[in-house]
This record gives sequence, C-alpha cells and structure tokens, in this order.
Amino acid sequence: MNLERRLRTQWTEAAQDWVGQDQVLRTGLLDSWMLDELGDVRGKRVLDIGCGEGRFSRLLAGLGAEVTGVDLTEPLIERARGMAVGGDRYVVGDAESLAGIEDESFDLAVSYIVLVDVLDYRAAVEAAYRILKPGGRFVVCNVHPMRSAVPYGWINQGNRKLFYAVDNYWNEGPREFPWLGRNFVNMHRTLSSYVNVFVASGFALEGMQEPTPSEEQLVEDPALDDEFRAPNFVVYMLRKPEL
Repeated sequence: MNLERRLRTQWTEAAQDWVGQDQVLRTGLLDSWMLDELGDVRGKRVLDIGCGEGRFSRLLAGLGAEVTGVDLTEPLIERARGMAVGGDRYVVGDAESLAGIEDESFDLAVSYIVLVDVLDYRAAVEAAYRILKPGGRFVVCNVHPMRSAVPYGWINQGNRKLFYAVDNYWNEGPREFPWLGRNFVNMHRTLSSYVNVFVASGFALEGMQEPTPSEEQLVEDPALDDEFRAPNFVVYMLRKPEL
C-alpha cells in the first residue's frame, strides 16, 4: 500500500479503537491551551479541520460557536453526527482541499493534531487560508517536531525514563510506530518547514506555545509531569491578514 493511501485509510481501520482511547493528553492538557488561544468563540463560525469523532467540535459548540467539523474518516463523522449537540454539523471531506467549503466563510479554523496525518500539508495550510475571512485566525496544534522525529523515543532504564531521544531530525518523511494495536504512520517535518509553509501560504505567525500542564492539571494527573521533560506538542497562532 502506498503512503498516500495508508494515511487515508489507517484512521478508518482504527476508528473504533480511537473512540475508546483515553484522551487525557487532550482533555487534561491541550484543550485548555487551545481554548485560551481561540478566545471567545460565541457567535463565531469555526471550521474544525480533521475533527475526528467531533469531541472538540462539540466543546466549541457548547461555548456558543457555529461549528463545522470536517474529516476524511467516514466512521468518525458518522459518530460525530450521532453525538451532535446543536450548533455543530459534520461533513466528510479532505483537509488537503476542503472541497465544498466556500472561500472566506469562517472566522476561525482549528487543526488539532492533524497535520502529522496529512501527506500534502502545504495544500492543507493553503486550503485553511482560503476558507478564512480576512482577519480570520487559524490555531494549529501539532505533535512537536522534537517528538515526531522519533515517535516513542523514551530511553528507559528499567522503569525509569532517562531521556527522550531525538535523531534523524532533518530527515523529513513518514515515521512508523506501534499505536492502538497496529502500526501507525505519522509525517515528520521540521519546525522551520512548518513555519515557512505557514508564512508562504500568506499567514502571519502571531505566536507559538509549547504546552505544559498547570499545577491543577498535575494534581488531576501526576503522570503529566513528563510534559516538562521534552516538548510533546506545539501550538501555532496564525492570522490571515486584513484586506
């Protein structure tokens, strides 16, 4: 199976396992960072690109946003539709083109750990730019390139994690790793490659964050203290310039 087809089908095969997966890194850490960067979403039109089963879309809809979730994985979209809370709708679509989504029709766009699953990430970024209104914002959370270079790279001594290994950082391309009971593939790119594509697509980079847990989040889940040892995620705050 070629790489493009594998990236497009692996989530379909893993859909049921993903729905039952503990998402503590999202619910216990990343959601708060994403919501802080998105700000007040009441009355805003939001496109959740790569929405999966719609968990974050439902969260935004509950905060008053008018959300459209788009994902290529039909079983996840079916589940999202069945769990809709009102103010959220879901369509099957490709992040690389966002075909059928009108130009300049959204105030906000969200990409929540999706670009690592996309082969043509330049096309995906350009599509997000196209659908945003002038002045619209694109908030992107992605696996940190320090982690995507060597997925599951902890070096252990017995039960002790010594450090997280980084190797072949400049060798961009697919990385295979065991996850959800199967071999999965993510795409690794360098930090500079992502930033350069954002800028080349027309976005202004307004800031970056490397999320770490709050004291309250650590009390809730002490295992999150690993997030202080090596960057796991990065959040980019982008804006489409005004006309």
